[in-house]
Amino acid sequence: MKARSGEVGASERTAPSPRPRAEEDAGGAMASIPRDAPANPPAPHPACLRWAVNISRWHPSDDHDGPEFRFLLALLPEHEREECLRFRFMDDKKRALLSRLMQRAACARVADVPHADVLLRRTKGKKPFFAWTEMPLFDATRADLAAAPNFNFNVSHEGEFVVLASEPVAIVGVDVAAPGQLRNRNRKGGAPSVEETLESFRETLSVSERNAIRAFQTEAEKEDAFRRHWSCKEALVKAMGVGLGMELGRASFSFKKQHEHAYDAVVEVDGEPKTKWRFRTERVFGSSDAFGCFGDVTSGSNEHSREYKNENAHWITTARGPTEDVTDAFGAFINTWRAPDAGREDDATWRAVVDAPAPPFSLIEVGDLVPRECIDAFRRAGGEAR
Repeated sequence: MKARSGEVGASERTAPSPRPRAEEDAGGAMASIPRDAPANPPAPHPACLRWAVNISRWHPSDDHDGPEFRFLLALLPEHEREECLRFRFMDDKKRALLSRLMQRAACARVADVPHADVLLRRTKGKKPFFAWTEMPLFDATRADLAAAPNFNFNVSHEGEFVVLASEPVAIVGVDVAAPGQLRNRNRKGGAPSVEETLESFRETLSVSERNAIRAFQTEAEKEDAFRRHWSCKEALVKAMGVGLGMELGRASFSFKKQHEHAYDAVVEVDGEPKTKWRFRTERVFGSSDAFGCFGDVTSGSNEHSREYKNENAHWITTARGPTEDVTDAFGAFINTWRAPDAGREDDATWRAVVDAPAPPFSLIEVGDLVPRECIDAFRRAGGEAR
């Protein structure tokens, strides 16, 4: 399991508005859409973003010493550059760099501010946020953020994906859970069974959660269910900004399947239903399968399709919740909210916020995270951009 920590980043005015790839425009969004979805569903809010970058598709020449990686690194503040280079393995360096660039691009798009001007901070619990109150020339009442009074975002990275989710009013948390996370060796030198894993996590998973996982027939299905539960727990604590300050076992999730690749979930904390929260977990696909790097994969009768789903699927969970459940010891994140009472009442107004439409996660490219005025220089450094 990955460490529960936050990420830092920042943003810019002329940064691109990352665009889905051509095949996504034709209906290939990362999470498939139910066949009975409305023909013309309401459009998501412009500040409601769902982005993903696949690190396995990006191969900068000479790794972190090459001109492309160094060019992108130079777009970050010096302390963030150091954080990215601190990792030992190249994939971890890529995840750290792209996470920070993604945060900058998101803030640039929503707030319409220059990339170099965006300021990001972290709460004591390591939750990143857009620190516009510390930007002297920024006016949050202008049109860009007028309809997004509590604009906030969250990031996660594991396996092949770095993901970002943002919301205009509700507090958001996101987590990606990659396949193969249960394959650490047991005492006999083999991969532990799901039952062994459930025993190891008995303090983290409730009785009902363990029983729900055991109800599946195959080991692969049980591991899949375990990752869905774990991802929801991570998304919850990341939205709340509590870091390691909350015992994951206090939260117990149950799921309602929406379609083959998506579930909605509800949570109880300390046995109390948290009705103001919404959770959506979506299955997305990596680049190591025969179907491409992501897509609207439908169920089929062939065995390869079945094996593909079990072995290569990542789960991305997005949590939406009220401001009252956020922990911010320093108060700087709270100071950025212009609707601090959002969700105080579980009424129709709040339900309209938390049940508002959200787009499926869309795959964007590394070049989409580069400010437009820097695109030519990025290409000269060996990068690819549309």
